[in-house]
Amino acid sequence: MLDAIRYLVAGGISWRSMPVDCPGWDRVYAFFRRWRQHGLITEFHDRLRDRVRVREGREAEPTAGIIDA
Repeated sequence: MLDAIRYLVAGGISWRSMPVDCPGWDRVYAFFRRWRQHGLITEFHDRLRDRVRVREGREAEPTAGIIDA
């Protein structure tokens, strides 16, 4: 499911344009929707960001932010 969602986001395609080697678009969308409703998409993002930062030798949590108008 994650690979199918990553493919969708990276390719900028619509849900119905999923390739045949992925599960059906309606199933992938149902999982994505459920995960989003339960906050899992945000949790996935935060955990991956933390791992990347630690791998780069930085603190897991950012200590500053930049706002550009």
